Amino acid sequence: MRRQGFTLIEVLVVVAIIALLLAILLPSLTKARQSAKRTLCLSNIKGMETAHWLYMTANNGYLIRVGLMHGVHDDKSEVAWIRSLQQIYKDRLAARSPVDQSPHWPETEGGQGIPVDGKRGFPFRRTSYGVNNFLDADTVPDLTGRHVTWERIEKIPAPSSIVHFLYMVEECDPTNSYYHAGECLAASDHPHVEKWADASDPPVMAATQIEIQAHGGPKWSRESVSNYGFLDGHAESLQFQKVYRDMERNKFDPGLRINYQNR
Repeated sequence: MRRQGFTLIEVLVVVAIIALLLAILLPSLTKARQSAKRTLCLSNIKGMETAHWLYMTANNGYLIRVGLMHGVHDDKSEVAWIRSLQQIYKDRLAARSPVDQSPHWPETEGGQGIPVDGKRGFPFRRTSYGVNNFLDADTVPDLTGRHVTWERIEKIPAPSSIVHFLYMVEECDPTNSYYHAGECLAASDHPHVEKWADASDPPVMAATQIEIQAHGGPKWSRESVSNYGFLDGHAESLQFQKVYRDMERNKFDPGLRINYQNR
C-alpha cells in the first residue's frame, strides 16, 4: 500500500535543514543590508559635495556657511547649509542617512518628535550630516598663534585631505563619560573638533558630537567607522584614526603644516 504524507522524522529533518540554511544566510544578508545602507549614505555625502561645488561655482569659490549656530533662540532652518544645497541640487539631495535612527527628527518627517535636551529655538534634527567647523568663519576655532578663516576653496592647501561633511551624533548617550562636558549636538549641523584634543580619549569625546561608529567597527574607538566627505568632492568610509589622531595630526584643520600620513 502506498504511504501518504511524511513521517515525523522527515519533517524534523527538513526543519533542521531550513534552520541551518537560515543560520548560514542571515549573517550574510545582514552584512549585505548594512553594506547597502553604508553605500547609500556615502552616495548622500557625495551628492552634497557635488552640490557644494555647484554652490562654490555660483559664489566665486566661497565655501558654504553652516547657518545653524548652537543654542539659537529661533528656527534658522531657512539659512541652514543643507537647505541652501537642496535648493541647488533639488530632490537629488537627501538630508537623512538610511542608518539614522535618531529620536530627534520631527514627527512631520516621520520621527519621534523628541526635542534635544537643552536645545533652544527649534530643538529637532534637520539633517544627519554636518560641516567641519574649521571651514566656517563663525565657528573656526581660535587656536593660539594661528586664527585663520578659510572662506574660499582657493585658500585650502590640500582640499582632497580636508574633511568637509560628516555624520552628526544621533542622540547623546548618558553612558558616554564626556556627555556632560558640553551640550548635545544631535540637532546641530557642525561639531567642535578643537574640543577633542582636551580629552584623554579623543574618540569617546568625538562620539558626543559625531557618529564615529555609524557604519561599523567597535563603539567609540579609533577603529570606529563612519562616512566622511572631502573638500575635493570625494567621500570615503574611514576609521576614526584615519581622520583624527590629535590636534597636530588630523584631517579637519587646513592650517596644519605637517603631512598627516596616519602613522
